[in-house]
Amino acid sequence: MVTFHPDSRFLTDYAAGTLPTSEAICVAAHLEFCAKCRAHAQQLSDLGAQIMAAMEPAVDADSSSQDDDFMRLMNTIDARAADAGKKADISVPESARTVQADNHSAAMSGMPRILQKLTQVPLESMRWVQLGRYLRVAPVGLGSAGRDIALYDIKAGGQMPEHEHHGEEITVLLKGSFSDAEGQYVRGDFVVRNAGEKHQPTATMDTDCLCLVSLEQPIRPTSIWYRLLDPLVNMRLSSVSN
Repeated sequence: MVTFHPDSRFLTDYAAGTLPTSEAICVAAHLEFCAKCRAHAQQLSDLGAQIMAAMEPAVDADSSSQDDDFMRLMNTIDARAADAGKKADISVPESARTVQADNHSAAMSGMPRILQKLTQVPLESMRWVQLGRYLRVAPVGLGSAGRDIALYDIKAGGQMPEHEHHGEEITVLLKGSFSDAEGQYVRGDFVVRNAGEKHQPTATMDTDCLCLVSLEQPIRPTSIWYRLLDPLVNMRLSSVSN
């Protein structure tokens, strides 16, 4: 059962279309798991539509619906992906695109629609960077306003190094479960950590843990050993995301 949710600020800005892309992606992923937040977001969208209709009678009262909020975000992702494709100048035959789409759909079954839109390829085909024994990271490449967004995959029973946050971190749990000193988190949970907070996520023993993570600033490991490795890790992640 989903226990941790975005606060009213996230939902209000999401419904208004003013939430930065990387954070909006996290909210959209959470909404696919959480009926309570979907209903709240819909109420906010309906309220926004009513206010707009009262101010400008010509505006369609349904123009701020939750479905429109989601489609606006999907269109933003499409536009960015199209720009990236033009820069890469890659031509793929139609038959190959069909096979890729079928394989991707099967591999991503059960994942949020927003994640399927973001990845475009099966999870195992993403550009993963192995960080230690238990953790691997795949940058998504659609961060905004200086934020990074990536998938974090922790092996069952694995423990991330303890780290401190220098900015806001949003985590949406997509698969499995993990715990830290503050509690245990399950599929669909929306977890926010702020600057100055420290934690050490540990995946449960029964299954791997997959998370969608948006970082305002890079995390800072507390261990001197990991601090020595930190420049190398950042360089590897940068090379993958470019």
